[in-house]
Amino acid sequence: MTANPFPANSRYHHVPVVTRTLPDGTVESYLARRILPAPARHVPLEHHRLTGAERPDTLAHDSYGDPTLWWRIVDASGEADPADLTGTEGRLVMIPLPLEIADNGHA
Repeated sequence: MTANPFPANSRYHHVPVVTRTLPDGTVESYLARRILPAPARHVPLEHHRLTGAERPDTLAHDSYGDPTLWWRIVDASGEADPADLTGTEGRLVMIPLPLEIADNGHA
């Protein structure tokens, strides 16, 4: 395994970078599979009722001050596709605490 090249606010920060050697000797690096955390592990920071005009990144900016943390909200919703999270007026979306806090540091 090699060092993870992703910043701390990336959804891939804790995903290991692994390598494999092909029969011709070429070494390929790739990310191991990222397992989505169970939605039940998330603890709400707040809830937000959608107007239908939000995007995951704008929700993250408004809640965390960092639009790149959109993936935390998507993970907590249980949606596999970020596009499925928003666009539905009236939907109540949980804005979660980071798992590092919610799970007492065991994210």
